[in-house]
Amino acid sequence: MPSDEYVRIPEADLRRFDLALLQGLGLSADHAEILADNLIAADMRGVRTHGHVMLPKYGKEIGRGSTNVQAQPRIVSETPATVHVDGDRAPGAVAGHFTMQAVIQKARANGAATGFTKRSNHFGAAAHFAMMALPHQMIGFAATNAGPTMFPFGGRRRIVGNNPIAFAIPAARERPIVLDMAMSVSANSRVAIAERLGQQVPEGWILDRDGRPSTDPADLAEGAGVSIGGPKGIGLSQVVDLLAGVLAGASFGPAVGRPQPDGSHGDTGHWFHAIDVAAFMPPDAFTALVDQQIGLFHNAPRVEGTSRIFVPGEIEWERLDESRQLGVPLLPFVVDDLNAQAEQAGSSERL
Repeated sequence: MPSDEYVRIPEADLRRFDLALLQGLGLSADHAEILADNLIAADMRGVRTHGHVMLPKYGKEIGRGSTNVQAQPRIVSETPATVHVDGDRAPGAVAGHFTMQAVIQKARANGAATGFTKRSNHFGAAAHFAMMALPHQMIGFAATNAGPTMFPFGGRRRIVGNNPIAFAIPAARERPIVLDMAMSVSANSRVAIAERLGQQVPEGWILDRDGRPSTDPADLAEGAGVSIGGPKGIGLSQVVDLLAGVLAGASFGPAVGRPQPDGSHGDTGHWFHAIDVAAFMPPDAFTALVDQQIGLFHNAPRVEGTSRIFVPGEIEWERLDESRQLGVPLLPFVVDDLNAQAEQAGSSERL
């Protein structure tokens, strides 16, 4: 969307609003801060699909009890280089933050570490957790399974979510590489935003309930997102579901995020990893080589009509710089939804 169609909110004002609203919904001050950081970072980086547009959904999940605002994530098993966390049905941002912190601590002691989280919820942008490793001169990874929105290749029943993965790799003078990608051509929230704005989506984004291409965003409700790379995207979604879901001890397949026959709610599972660069080479040497590799992309010969070659995360870093200068960009309907939610939660703050 053109930049003048956004409402720009100063970061400090948005944070104050978020903390009041989230505590009004029952979160502790510490957990409200973690979730606010998650939402604000997404919108500041231009990842509007995983920012404040998600907050009304989170509020509904709190209201129906599938998200536990009093949750206390805990470690249920661990080794020197692994950790398994019970998220206690916390907001996914809270459970994910807890697990990735533990993974980073273990990676510092052992060179690398892996963590899984069960009994969690939607955790926002996967990149947020991968990037937690960057200040520690570590490479971060995060993945999650999600509610079913994808057909198996050639099928027409929703089996898995678009199960995103993210990597964050430190650099020296260049900005870190941050790759965050779902296994569908477009994020589901991006389709939902188009529907809310009364817009069609490009062909190749979604399928209708019969597996036919569609440009009507409403068709995603019973249809599916189109996988990246055809069967390759579905294969990756299945693998993430097996690890973040099955191995984590969380729900998997069509059960994720859905009410279960016993009255419970299908929990979401996450997968985290961190690699301490110093375990393999001096961090300064590594980041210098990362800069060198980034330069190969930037300086590659360009095809006609291409003015610049971007590497993963570069656009988001520039949007972050812009947000710090101009304010956090929110769609007008998101601002309206947030103010209505704040009123309902008894918060006096308004945007």
